[in-house]
Amino acid sequence: MKEVVRDLLGVIGRVINFLFPFRLPQRIYRHMGFKGTFVFKIEKNKLRFINVRDVIANDIFYSGIFGNFEGETLRLWYEISKEVNGLVLDIGAHSGIYSLVAASANKQSSIVAFEPHPNNFDLLCRNIQINELSNITPDNRAISNKTGKVVFYNESRGNQPYGLTLINHRYVDPESSSISCATISFKEYLESNHKEQILSLVKLDIERAELIVLRDGIERIQKDQTIIFCEILDRESIFPIHSLFNKIDYVFINVNDKKKRLIYSGTSTEDLPEDLGPNWVILPKQIMESKNMKDLFLKFNSN
Repeated sequence: MKEVVRDLLGVIGRVINFLFPFRLPQRIYRHMGFKGTFVFKIEKNKLRFINVRDVIANDIFYSGIFGNFEGETLRLWYEISKEVNGLVLDIGAHSGIYSLVAASANKQSSIVAFEPHPNNFDLLCRNIQINELSNITPDNRAISNKTGKVVFYNESRGNQPYGLTLINHRYVDPESSSISCATISFKEYLESNHKEQILSLVKLDIERAELIVLRDGIERIQKDQTIIFCEILDRESIFPIHSLFNKIDYVFINVNDKKKRLIYSGTSTEDLPEDLGPNWVILPKQIMESKNMKDLFLKFNSN
């Protein structure tokens, strides 16, 4: 009976979304998840996306691609993806929304999407397949600072697997399951597979393991002047990542998706506001000072 009610709510939500121009509030549509495929548009491009009653797909269906799921971050990712010519890595791809957006922005880009979680990887592959995108390569390994097999802890939210973390941090439930996944060192992967290709853009969302990966690849990041989109979940984790990039003349932009604003913190961690978003853009100071980038960030904060 419970499943029938959930299915019915999903049908009602889809009908409302189709018939009426207004957006349902998140507090209502979060009860209207459904299983199926839907279409969303970015400018003139149409993309298909699979919903398995998960938060990401549900947010995108009901609020739009630049809506309640990391909307400002995705919009900035899309704009920057238009400009890059080299390799794009989506590390911690989940179901692949960042990869799909990058592929939509730039059909000439070469994208590799890493996702070790078996269920999420299956969803990632299906999303690539239904969009017939030949410039995204899925990889079932995790990027780490070592190559081999590593125990990952399964972060579940409700009854739904959400992601994996190789860090047994304080938020991992002691009762949570764990699995062994294949990993490859960030540095080794780049040297073995893309030695001659420019690493243009990287997205990192690997549940508090970002620092160890960035340290492993920092020489290549500096050499290629790579732009990084990085999730930093804990305030105390900002400082070691800042320290790492200050040595190579990078600057930091915080993205507050809820308030739809960008906060430039440069190279300083002083006077950071309390209401920081979890997503950061870390980029070379030289790129940040270019006219195109200044105009882009000005456009975002003027909206």
